Amino acid sequence: MTKYVIAILVFLAALAGLLLYVGNDPQLILTSTATTGPLQFSPLKLSWQLVIGLVTFTTVGLIALWSILGWLWRLPSRVKSGVGLRRRNQALDAMEEALIAGSEGDMGKARKKAEKARALIGSEDLGRMVSAQAAEACGDSEEAIAQYQAMLESERTLATGQRGLAQQLLTAGNLPGAIEHASRAYSENKNARWAFDILFQAQVADHQWAAALETLENGVKRKHIDKDLARRRSAVLSTAEASRLSRSGQSDAAMDMAVSAAQDTPEFSPAVALAAKLLGEKGAAKKAGQLIEKAWSKGPHPALSLAYRDINEGASDKVRAKLIKALIKNNPDHRESTLLEVEELLSSGDAVTAWSKLSPMVKNQTPSARICSLAAKAETMLSNAQDARVWLERAATALAEPDWSDLDPEGDAFDYTDQDWRRLIYTYGEKGELIHPRYERGAARRAPLAMNLDTHPAVEDIDIVPANDAVSEKDESMIESAETKSQTSDLAERLDSLLDKPE
Repeated sequence: MTKYVIAILVFLAALAGLLLYVGNDPQLILTSTATTGPLQFSPLKLSWQLVIGLVTFTTVGLIALWSILGWLWRLPSRVKSGVGLRRRNQALDAMEEALIAGSEGDMGKARKKAEKARALIGSEDLGRMVSAQAAEACGDSEEAIAQYQAMLESERTLATGQRGLAQQLLTAGNLPGAIEHASRAYSENKNARWAFDILFQAQVADHQWAAALETLENGVKRKHIDKDLARRRSAVLSTAEASRLSRSGQSDAAMDMAVSAAQDTPEFSPAVALAAKLLGEKGAAKKAGQLIEKAWSKGPHPALSLAYRDINEGASDKVRAKLIKALIKNNPDHRESTLLEVEELLSSGDAVTAWSKLSPMVKNQTPSARICSLAAKAETMLSNAQDARVWLERAATALAEPDWSDLDPEGDAFDYTDQDWRRLIYTYGEKGELIHPRYERGAARRAPLAMNLDTHPAVEDIDIVPANDAVSEKDESMIESAETKSQTSDLAERLDSLLDKPE
């Protein structure tokens, strides 16, 4: 406003200066050459000051008149615009109140405000979106699904409807419906990252491993997922599908898929173990051994050593021992290599060397059930019965290892359910950490792996009794009584009171 006042004052000052400069003396005389008619008039004498003033005020008057006429011309549209703006503001207020009511759980108020917003704004599409959002905030899945379903009728809101509908159906557990809408959206719009996420989640939840693999491949091509993450997820999906094919009798297809997964992701032990098993059944023990050796160099796992023993089961003890040593050399500094070497030494009767390899693990870390059982075996072979008793008791109560190293050598190392595979797709895919599902869900563990090794005769002389730092005289008498009992019963039976029941 100030700048306009200043401009007017400057103009008036300039005008005053001009009039002062011209003065009253100079005059403008207007004459007419007409002798008759209305154009005949006597000469008019006007001072230049008057002329300048008349011209100035005439110009200002014309500008003012034009402005008034323009304002009157635009008045109807301005009135209409003002009314529309007021309605829009009211609609925005109604939308805000609808969403707030939805978040508060008041679905009745949310629906009422959403209808008001739709009426004020005059947009059916916007009204449906507000209603759907309010329903979601309120937790009314049925209303949200109905609103998103209605959005499919409009081209403008088709993608929004597909996304909302797919997400709601996925949340509600309607996996086929979620897959249908997300799949359609992903095929129509290659940039729809949300469609990839929902489609993949729904297919995995529905245990459609092969379909999820295809979706994952498309996601990589369209750069909707990190390549390393996709590679790990692909390994789990391929192994899960190979396991399914194997159970259904399609061994050739299962073997091809498992071998491919093992070659692409050798650090994923379940793929390698399954591939080795299927190759062994086909008589391709050499190729199975090569897969395990490559996997051992990337990430040793107790299940791989079991698989390696299985495929070389027919070899002589000398050949088998040589092969195990060759396997260990692929990753000699790894913890699993040390434990495998200890197991082999115990199996061959060399308890002294085995204990020298095992003792650093016992001293420098909290021993797991697996390590405790190996220590018990070594102490037994060294004729240290009391120490062996201590280690056996500790083995019964010690923690298991995340990779579930108390594997049953007579069964499948990775006997996963569909839910186990589903969980692994995300847990292994995200961090590359293989934690056995039985360990995560706190399932009862089997006897530690070392207890399944060939038992040295000295073990038969050990009774399992509590071992404490301080033992009372009563406890000592109980121990002596226990030691006089029959020593021919099976050791595993006498461990039942200490070990969890096997699954």
